[in-house]
Amino acid sequence: DDERESFNALFLNEARAAGGLSHPHIVTVFDAGISDERAYIAMELLKGRDLRQLRQEGWRATPAQAALIIRRVADALAFAHSKGVIHRDIKPANIFMVGRTQPRVLDFGIARVAHRQDSGDPHSGAGSPYYMAPEQVRREPTDRRADVFSLGVVLYELLTDTKPFHGESLKQITDAVVHH
Repeated sequence: DDERESFNALFLNEARAAGGLSHPHIVTVFDAGISDERAYIAMELLKGRDLRQLRQEGWRATPAQAALIIRRVADALAFAHSKGVIHRDIKPANIFMVGRTQPRVLDFGIARVAHRQDSGDPHSGAGSPYYMAPEQVRREPTDRRADVFSLGVVLYELLTDTKPFHGESLKQITDAVVHH
């Protein structure tokens, strides 16, 4: 029961965070709630695949496509940030592609409304470890810069077709992207 309540709260948080965001590159959430003790969410039907799936199927973005995708996701995140929402789990699986250049940001499940987030937030370290900003890994308070860091990792992967090692510094990653 405790786990279900926790899951339902996280799920409804996703719906509230995404539901208040109307942007062409953020999935539209129509409704969410609890029915018979189960959480539900109704969102726009998207046709396509997420970046993770596309990459697994062998699709590789050209540098121009990568730049366009990242710019559009950055625009979506800037809009969310302007509304006080930090995504905190940007990764290829949460960037759904309708076509090859029309991204939709998904899964605001661990997003926190920025003005409510404090250093005692038990979810401050939540996210996908590979893409997390250093402050998230250290369970320190996060802000919009965590999303920017994660989006930079996604850009690196799109441009180089490799994942950086966890030990590499942001400067090493930036240098590698510039040289590609």
